[in-house]
Amino acid sequence: MNANFPRRIVHPFPPGSLLKRVSTQPPVRREVAGRDLPYLAAIRTLPCLKCGMEPSEAAHVRYASAAFGKASGLGRKPDDRHSVPLCSGCHRLDRDAQHNRGEREFWNSLGINPLIAAERLYAHRGDLVAMRAIIMIAIGERGQ
Repeated sequence: MNANFPRRIVHPFPPGSLLKRVSTQPPVRREVAGRDLPYLAAIRTLPCLKCGMEPSEAAHVRYASAAFGKASGLGRKPDDRHSVPLCSGCHRLDRDAQHNRGEREFWNSLGINPLIAAERLYAHRGDLVAMRAIIMIAIGERGQ
């Protein structure tokens, strides 16, 4: 062998062997604590807690309450069990929507404690008739 040519120290890899492998298995979906997608779907079928319009969106109650064992964190979405139904206008779009003014001010102006409503709704999850009755009672009792 000629001493002027460099010798390979390691064997070369076969062509294509260093490319990323394509997996036929879908990635494993990680369950996120506090998420309940079937419950949120049920919330969306209920009438809005403010105006009674249907369908609604799942509005998460973000403020903390020691009485309900609910903590709050900046940038953290609350557990889905702290959700109540609001139509898109009352939730996000209108000038006086939940997201466009202070959350406590929004609920105080309605005369509804959203954490009580959310607690009652979550206790009856899976029973749409009972959940609808809870919303209708809360609408009827507000401001009294």
